[in-house]
Amino acid sequence: MKELINTIEQTMSSFEIAKLTGKRHDHVIRDIRELNKGYGNLHLPKIGLMFKITELPNGAKRNDPYFELTKMQTFDLLTGYNTELRIKVNRRWAELEALTQIKMPKSLNVYGMEALPYVEWLLLHNYSVTSGQYHARIRKHPQHFYKSITGKWYINKAFAEQLLTIRQGIQALKEVKGLPQVHQMTIFEAIEEVKAEQEKLNQPKQ
Repeated sequence: MKELINTIEQTMSSFEIAKLTGKRHDHVIRDIRELNKGYGNLHLPKIGLMFKITELPNGAKRNDPYFELTKMQTFDLLTGYNTELRIKVNRRWAELEALTQIKMPKSLNVYGMEALPYVEWLLLHNYSVTSGQYHARIRKHPQHFYKSITGKWYINKAFAEQLLTIRQGIQALKEVKGLPQVHQMTIFEAIEEVKAEQEKLNQPKQ
């Protein structure tokens, strides 16, 4: 892992732009398509269409279109938005750019598994380092954390990646109408719920 994560070009998704501005996502998509027409007329690279794959309860998959915009493309899009909306997105860009200045120490090899510096990993993925969840994760899943001789905490990389996957799944559930209670579920409650379902499946039939 590189010591400084400052070579990754930051982007902002159309989902986040919709959330920040309070606009419907399909309206943001519409505005980006119009922006792409302007890029085409000026012979500039267009913003590529992407798809977010969501697993549905019935086993099917839903493909939701979205765009990832660079800072310049985001500012081009916001030209037609009002001042307050531009300010909100500008502030978010400042936060994203601050993340590129995070000094990421090298990962460690702990018992044959890669471990990432915990605090820097939290900051990089927009987790809070001041909430009770910081220590709660360590207490609840001690087997996935390692404290170095300098007192610095590291998180198992595979476990960290699963936390991100669960968070994305919870976010997808929040967007499904008719499930307003999902936003109250923490990552660890979701883990326990999955474990409970697995235990039911593994119980011998009477």
